[in-house]
Amino acid sequence: MSDEFDAIVVGAGMAGCAAAIRLAQGGANVLLLERGSEPGAKNLSGGVLWGHDLDRIVPDWRREMPLERHLVRKRFGFLTADDSVAFDFEDASWRKEPYAAHTVLRARTDAWLAKQAEAAGATVVASVPVDSLLWDGSRAKGVVQAGEPMTAPVTILADGANSRLALGTPIRPASRLAGEATELGIKEVYRLDASVLEERFGLEPGEGHAEEWVAGIFPPGVMAGGFLYTNRDTISLGLIVNVASLLGKGVYAHDMVERFKQHPAILRRLRGGELVEYGAKLISSGWASRPSAFHGDGWMVAGDAAGFVFANGIVIQGMNYAVRSGLEAAETALAAKAAGGASPSRLREYDRRLEASGILADFREFAGMDRVKWNPRMYTAYPRFAGALFHALMTESGKPKRHLRQMLRSAQREAGLSTPTLVRDALAVARDL
Repeated sequence: MSDEFDAIVVGAGMAGCAAAIRLAQGGANVLLLERGSEPGAKNLSGGVLWGHDLDRIVPDWRREMPLERHLVRKRFGFLTADDSVAFDFEDASWRKEPYAAHTVLRARTDAWLAKQAEAAGATVVASVPVDSLLWDGSRAKGVVQAGEPMTAPVTILADGANSRLALGTPIRPASRLAGEATELGIKEVYRLDASVLEERFGLEPGEGHAEEWVAGIFPPGVMAGGFLYTNRDTISLGLIVNVASLLGKGVYAHDMVERFKQHPAILRRLRGGELVEYGAKLISSGWASRPSAFHGDGWMVAGDAAGFVFANGIVIQGMNYAVRSGLEAAETALAAKAAGGASPSRLREYDRRLEASGILADFREFAGMDRVKWNPRMYTAYPRFAGALFHALMTESGKPKRHLRQMLRSAQREAGLSTPTLVRDALAVARDL
């Protein structure tokens, strides 16, 4: 029996759509399957798209894709129960075309990318919950849906961190994701008039603002980072929570989001906003959550399903890695097809491409970043330390002024940070980030 398709791609997110577009452009008969009611319906991101990789398949994407705002400012900071300490970064080059990054809403961008795949010749089918990979011994020959097989020499898994097809297979032998290597992203979207939004954030029309927060506002041991992004006429905000840190704490994600929104640094930004969207998704936690391999006999893994999410607490990037890995998987499949078939030795080219593209190098170089990002002191002691230090620096009390050394020591005592601990954590930041 001949294969029905040259390639099957599961998941119509950034990775899956990019792979399907490139495969179709290369003349492959490709099937793109999406579990949601339509492409983009269940995809979620904060989010900021650094889309340079899209130039390879859709050169005019900046003009044609439904983008929100081009990024001109990034903010990073610490929140304590009542205070905030933040640092802004503005790069003059971000204000020049072609803009470096854009805020996006995935329901719009992913639906548009799926249409580009269709226009290139791919078959795109939504509302298809694939049951499993179709195995012939250790070889994947396609997928099974509603008991019916669909066959292809290559299957690309791009179905997210909680990949239904990979778990409990040689790709991910465990039957569930490990809590210590998994994060929960929770997001809400608030509608706000564009002119009010621009005045509130000090933006010109079309300009965007993004921020990430170390959220030191939760009970000890519960670790989460907050985010906020401006869209055309909405604000996206939410939390990324370390799943393992929630276990046994009696703390619930929806209560955490409410507490984050009520913080003075966040609340005033939302004044007058109308909640129009909310959602949540699991996020793979970098190198620690990678599958057993990125390719095998008849299969490749891309995007979130491969653990390609870079988040160190200051920088959160996943969409760029999703697009790039999807493209490299597609190029591998096309080269194998041209050479006569998708043998394991030919699919090994995918690893070489991941290496050459910088994806694997990035994650290896920062393999230890979770040790810093999920250090419990980052969410208790260091927000208190930053708040106490800057309170002392910025406040006039009518008392004799103190030397910076005295302020630092006082802030350390208030935060419960010994000097050896401070030095060890600083060395860890230098080593792992």
